[in-house]
Amino acid sequence: MIPFLDLQKVNARFAVELNRASAEVLESGWYILGDKVRQFEHELASYTGVKHAIGVANGLDALRLILKAYIELGVMKEGDEIIVPANTYIATLLAVSDNRLVPVPVDPDLFSYNLDIEAIKDYLTPETRAIVPVHLYGRVCWSNQLEDSGKGEQPCDHRGQCPGHRC
Repeated sequence: MIPFLDLQKVNARFAVELNRASAEVLESGWYILGDKVRQFEHELASYTGVKHAIGVANGLDALRLILKAYIELGVMKEGDEIIVPANTYIATLLAVSDNRLVPVPVDPDLFSYNLDIEAIKDYLTPETRAIVPVHLYGRVCWSNQLEDSGKGEQPCDHRGQCPGHRC
């Protein structure tokens, strides 16, 4: 059998560092918040060039908070559509539906298994507010073509704040 994605092989070169970091967290007794999380947030903010980064429990919580923030800012509202990969993990769909937004699944590209960027244009409507790319199987989904697909010909009145396209 040929493994689809050999994560043991991918992680092997980082094993010593990952084990050390895990041991430090376990020995500290701080599994939530604490110095290690604060350090991670600071280093991530610095690395990405932003003022703040907030560590959360998992990807579902992160996506929920991001979409909730867009709703609070008035960029999105209940019933708006969010394009997602049809073969994504359920957390992507839950984050969208938990915020009373509508997930619009788009089939994957047959070669990369990532979101089929060419197909996105068939799903854009005036209610589309975002495209959630999910990087799968070690393949990055982001590209200039993806960014351009969100620009579309759809009308927009969101004062330049739309996450899925530029207004």
